[in-house]
Amino acid sequence: MMSDPFSVVRLAHRICAAYYQQILPLLNETAHRLDTVFVQWDTWSFNLPPQRNKNPFNSWEWDFLPIMDLSFVFSRQQEPGAAMGTEDFVIDFKLVTDSELSWEQRAKHYGENEKPIASALNTAPEDAESYLCVYLFAADKKGVYDSPYTLWDSYSGYPQTDGSVALSDEDQLKGIGFKMPLHELAHDGSGDELVARINANLTILQAYKTPSRPPAKRT
Repeated sequence: MMSDPFSVVRLAHRICAAYYQQILPLLNETAHRLDTVFVQWDTWSFNLPPQRNKNPFNSWEWDFLPIMDLSFVFSRQQEPGAAMGTEDFVIDFKLVTDSELSWEQRAKHYGENEKPIASALNTAPEDAESYLCVYLFAADKKGVYDSPYTLWDSYSGYPQTDGSVALSDEDQLKGIGFKMPLHELAHDGSGDELVARINANLTILQAYKTPSRPPAKRT
């Protein structure tokens, strides 16, 4: 009896589901332990899957694999619904399942508007990476940003993942980030480790004071 070649496809989908069943609850539980609330999720390298009233055949095939390069955004506010204070923050879990298909890599090696052929990618799966970047953002002054989304959306790009604070939006917005390979999260106690690293970076971010600008000289 001839074996069914699509058994590999079925296996791949089951592996993906098992992966989602591990990583998504971990991120959700981490956000809950930080006492944050969900803001939004968004994709970077490809688009969100099409809505039910859209013709799916007009979308890229990659759009049906949304957990490739995306952000899950949460926030914590002392006064929910008010403008963002200096003790409030936004956290962005940027999950990259395949580094070969992250936005920067895909645009550089395949073209910004080109969809790469899955069977002809430049980097073999074993040579690519799967990782999680965690970014934290906070306002330097109270009342500048009217919502968590406005604050998150006002940061230009992302800070480096070296644990140093970087400013954006005319130095009104500060950010910090770190990166963890997913294999470091695939063990018991990884949730505790992730929360500890987030809190350590949050302490650095909130303690950082934006340097005062010198007064403008009269002409």
